[in-house]
Amino acid sequence: MLIKTDNTAPKKLLIVDDSAEIRKGLKRFVAELSSIELVGEAEDGISALEMIDKLKPDFVTLDIKMPGLTGIMTLQEIKKKYPLTTVLMLTNFAFDHYRQICKKEGADYFFDKSHEFEQMIETLKSLSDNSILNKKAN
Repeated sequence: MLIKTDNTAPKKLLIVDDSAEIRKGLKRFVAELSSIELVGEAEDGISALEMIDKLKPDFVTLDIKMPGLTGIMTLQEIKKKYPLTTVLMLTNFAFDHYRQICKKEGADYFFDKSHEFEQMIETLKSLSDNSILNKKAN
């Protein structure tokens, strides 16, 4: 069944990256998008999972290499518990090996920090502007 959603309600985003500079850059871009509300940021996987439980974001940007729980391990936990959450991997480790692992583990998108940063922002904008979502009837 197709359900029309309220297009005026912003979609919630959680940024997860151990780099303060990357988080700052993402926040700057996202601030310009009225269709997205930044609900939080985390610098490691453990904090991210705690925040996801509390904030229930629609989208999560996720780095691969982080201290403690890696991005891939965090991705596995997100998709296990919240399979409908859209996860956008954003990493400096954009090798095919990592792309394949992330795809296998349920990542919805995969971007290279060094040259796909703006493409990721455009993807977030496109996703958040979408007013029709496919949902299964209960």
